[in-house]
Amino acid sequence: ATMENHHLYPYLNEIFPTLSLDPETYIPYVTGCLDSLQDEEELDEIIGLLQASSESHSDDEATWEKLKGDILSRHTQHEAECMIEKQKELAMKKEEEFRKKQEELAETKLEIERKRLVAEEKARKWEEMDPAQRALIEQYAYDHSESYDNDGNLIVEDAAGKESGDGHGGEGQAVNNKAYAEQVNREKAQQMRATKNGASTKISERQKTKSAKVDKMKVKEERRKRATKGERKR
Repeated sequence: ATMENHHLYPYLNEIFPTLSLDPETYIPYVTGCLDSLQDEEELDEIIGLLQASSESHSDDEATWEKLKGDILSRHTQHEAECMIEKQKELAMKKEEEFRKKQEELAETKLEIERKRLVAEEKARKWEEMDPAQRALIEQYAYDHSESYDNDGNLIVEDAAGKESGDGHGGEGQAVNNKAYAEQVNREKAQQMRATKNGASTKISERQKTKSAKVDKMKVKEERRKRATKGERKR
C-alpha cells in the first residue's frame, strides 16, 4: 500500500505542516512504525525524531505528547474497526455456508420425498394390476432385472438379451398393458388347447381299454359256449 492509502495519511498530511515538518519526508516514518508496532517505545523514538526536526515546536513537549496520543488513539480505533469488519466477514461466510447446507438438506429431503412418492405410485399400480399380468411380470423377474421407460412401461428383454422379434441384442422392448394382455390370452389359449387335447387322449385310451375288455369277455363267452355244446353231444 502506498503512503496515501494509509488510514493516518489525511491526519498527518494536515498536522505536519503546522509543526514545520514536510509530510512526504516524515509521514513514512510514522506509518512504517505503526505497521509493525510492538510497543510504545518504538513510537516514542519516532516522535523524538519529529520533535528534533521541527523548527517551530522542538521545545514544546505538550505538542508532541498530544501528537503521540492522537496517533495512538486513531491507530487503535482503526485496528478495532478492522477487527469488527473481519468478524462481520467471518460471520457472513459462516452464514453463507449454513445457508448452502440448509439448501442442500432441503434438496435431499425433496429427493427422498420424490423417490417415496414414486415408490408408492409403483406399489399402487402393482396392487391394481391384473393378477395375470402381475404373474407374467413376476415370471420375467426371475430371469431379468426390471427397468421402466419414460411412460412407466416395463422393459423386458429375452434370455439372449435381444429385443423380441428383431434379432438385435442389447435393446429392451417396452411391454405395455395391451401387449401383456395379448400374451396372457395367448398363454391361456395354449393351456386350454393342451388341456383339451389331453382330455381327448385320456378318453380315447379309456375307450380302447373298455373295448379290449369287452372283446376279451366275448372270447371267453364263445369258449364257454363251445365247451358246453361239446359236453351235450357226448
